[in-house]
Amino acid sequence: MTVLLFIIGLVTLIGGAELFLKSVDKFGLAWSVSPVVMGLTVVAFATGAPELAISLQAAADGRPDLVLGNILGSNIANILLILGIAGLVKPLRITNRIIKIDVPVVIGTSALLYVLAMDGLLTLTDGLIIFGGLIAYSVFMYTQIKKDRDANKKKSADEKPKLDEPLTTLFYGKYIFLLLGGLVLIVMGSRWMVEAAVEIADILGISELIIGLTIVSIGTSLPEVATSLSAVRKGDSDTAVANVMGSNLYNILLTLSLTIIVAPGALTVSPDALNLDMPFMIIVACTCLPLFWPAKELTRPVASGFLLYYALYMAYLILISIGHPFQETMEWGMLWIVIPITVVLATVKFIGHLRNR
Repeated sequence: MTVLLFIIGLVTLIGGAELFLKSVDKFGLAWSVSPVVMGLTVVAFATGAPELAISLQAAADGRPDLVLGNILGSNIANILLILGIAGLVKPLRITNRIIKIDVPVVIGTSALLYVLAMDGLLTLTDGLIIFGGLIAYSVFMYTQIKKDRDANKKKSADEKPKLDEPLTTLFYGKYIFLLLGGLVLIVMGSRWMVEAAVEIADILGISELIIGLTIVSIGTSLPEVATSLSAVRKGDSDTAVANVMGSNLYNILLTLSLTIIVAPGALTVSPDALNLDMPFMIIVACTCLPLFWPAKELTRPVASGFLLYYALYMAYLILISIGHPFQETMEWGMLWIVIPITVVLATVKFIGHLRNR
């Protein structure tokens, strides 16, 4: 029955996200916003709504490990799993804007979270600091949207993307209704998923951090998977990559900050999250820079590497969950072999591209 509740919650969550995404996509098209900015804002926010709902519900229930597991796991899955799958389907073109602005901002935001969490607590002050980052990023994105709209005004009518229905009162009423309906489904689905995830953790004797890093984070990342694959099939890799980067930003700047602020007390940060999961999230984000630039493409071999590393990370979490003695050896191997080799290979690839220019 618990597994059934989890599945029903997941389906409800994804269905709500799809309704929400369809609505904001229509509004974005009506407001003449570019695919990259759309991916970084409305699409990222819509696909990140499940993480927000799950984290707020978990915080209200006093489940800090589930909150952090969901956010850290989602950010790792967004890059390694989603970009890995999308890159296997078709090599992804990476824009200058993503390389020069968005990836560094993701790295900086992840590093900020790590610094604030080093004392083992995320307090109200920490939440307000992170929320301040959201305000700064929102102001920056507002200027980008304004530039996009101004540039779009200069295009001819044939160059502008067109809606398949007129901008009438019916249009706005219809999609506002779908947007609100999607939000309701997201909230309901998140509540059921959290309840089921906690019960599964209790039954199996698995920590809530592991549940958040695996089942919950993958489940809430499914809207990003669907959106990114749909964008890639349409030849719009800009939206796919921007969606991932935007989701990672909103997971920390919006989801985590609001969760910390509304939580009844400070969120405790487990040693496991501080010693491995947060550093791994930062390293994964840092690896994107030398791999994306200067080739400006995510190739199939790199995408395969992303999926391999995600499989290794999942295997490590499974070993922890079952208490296997090999987990310490694997942790040592990831920290001192896998990660250093990744850094070296990424650096070699980066230098090789520079020499070939």
